[in-house]
Amino acid sequence: MDPHLATYAERLVETGKAESVSAAFNEAMAAKRLRDQHAHAKLRERAAQADPARVERMRKHIERQARAQGFQVAAGE
Repeated sequence: MDPHLATYAERLVETGKAESVSAAFNEAMAAKRLRDQHAHAKLRERAAQADPARVERMRKHIERQARAQGFQVAAGE
């Protein structure tokens, strides 16, 4: 654990803002999980609105660029 973050967590406990360092860590991780879930939901929402023809054109363009740089691209990747 980053020493600065450990000190901060200990300060939260000392000031009564967290029950323990473990509780402070759990709260922080729960908040991060919620942010990640929200971001994934937004990504899925945007993906559902994507134009399949445009996505296919973009995929083919990227594959051409990758091949031009010497990368092997499997079919459909």
